[in-house]
Amino acid sequence: MKNNVFSLSLIVATSLMFAACGDDIDPPHQNPSQQQDTQPLQAISLPLKNPSFEQSDQHLNGWGFSQHAGEQAYAVSVDTTDSTDGKNSYRIERKLVQAWGMINQWLPLDNATGKSIKLTAMIKSENLGPDGFDLNLVFRKANRKVIGKIGTEAITGTNNWQRIVATGVIPADTAHLQITAVLNDAGTAWLDDVRVSITDEN
Repeated sequence: MKNNVFSLSLIVATSLMFAACGDDIDPPHQNPSQQQDTQPLQAISLPLKNPSFEQSDQHLNGWGFSQHAGEQAYAVSVDTTDSTDGKNSYRIERKLVQAWGMINQWLPLDNATGKSIKLTAMIKSENLGPDGFDLNLVFRKANRKVIGKIGTEAITGTNNWQRIVATGVIPADTAHLQITAVLNDAGTAWLDDVRVSITDEN
């Protein structure tokens, strides 16, 4: 009986000793920089006007159209029969030989130097020539001088709806951002669901 009591006392004492030692050991933790690195970066969507052409009549509200030169060479319209986001999409078809025709939109972009920027959109094409159809982000100074540009690869041939993406870093002295959708060859292209976002780190 005495041996049993002694054994029980020894077990209790040993358990208390390990518990006391455990109290002195701090749990692993991350320093502030490590904690910050594990947090996902927040993307901020830029406020495009009419990005899915839902507010458009045939005048493409929020977007401007231009072409290289000469008489009107493109049929530009809102397509109410084919889209990926909502009911409408933008459609452009080259009718006469011309270097390029495009729609574009301008946004102010101050205090964004060094941030990552991403452009995405849905595009469909029909019989596009080798120079195709592409989207671009054009960075401009306060005086509107171009200081940089990023763009998607040109879509050529005939393709069903697909999402295209362009990413880059905003250069110093950027004050304006111009978004362009350019038809550089023969054929027809559709555009829908245009999005531009920025994050604090590249």
